[in-house]
Amino acid sequence: MNSRTATFLWVTIALTAANLGLLALGAASLGYSRLRLVGFAFLAVGGVVAATLRSRTSTVGHELDQQAAAELKTARQLLEQGDHAAAAKAASGAVARAKSSRTRNAALTTLAWAALGQGYGERANAALEQIEPRHALDLYCFAAVQSAIGKPQQAIEALELARSARSLTCDGAKMLVDLYVRQVGMDRAVVAALQSRQVLGAVNCRLVIKAACEAGAFGPATTLATALFGSTSAPEDAALVRALASSGR
Repeated sequence: MNSRTATFLWVTIALTAANLGLLALGAASLGYSRLRLVGFAFLAVGGVVAATLRSRTSTVGHELDQQAAAELKTARQLLEQGDHAAAAKAASGAVARAKSSRTRNAALTTLAWAALGQGYGERANAALEQIEPRHALDLYCFAAVQSAIGKPQQAIEALELARSARSLTCDGAKMLVDLYVRQVGMDRAVVAALQSRQVLGAVNCRLVIKAACEAGAFGPATTLATALFGSTSAPEDAALVRALASSGR
């Protein structure tokens, strides 16, 4: 007997017992008092069966979600190893078996990253469109997908939203700076780096300052360098700030 047939049988037994119990209590109210205990007995049986069914369903769902979580872990490991095809397969299995929205959404996000790694932007976007509720979207992944399918403005808006919500990651901040360079210009990119300097870190900010100087954007570069190193005791950083200030004059 498969699980679907077994579930149907349990439901049928529970409903039949409950209905017989109600009929017996109805008859007792019409004068057949001996049926009162019978009615309560049937209702008790129906309740026990229903409780057993709920417990069984919950256990099966938990086991399936554990399987999905294991597949999701495998998918993430394969993704880190660069095996995007295998990661996509494992993530698809996790999506199919997931019983909780949290596991399913995480699997869909991993599936989107795997699709991006294979160069399938639209497939990645289709995976993200299945995420519910929508506020559970990984904004960095969403931005990467939007950029890949030719919607850089949506990508910028998503990353700015993450920044305002203080959930922007270092990789997300680097993507935001890069998008601004390509879509708006170096000056705006440096402003983005300035606003996100804590998550970018000093090393990445130095790279932005160097790129800004090479592009001739000495004013924004000086502002970023001053914000980063203006009060530092490191002589090389202080020298950088002075050099930039001189260049901007």
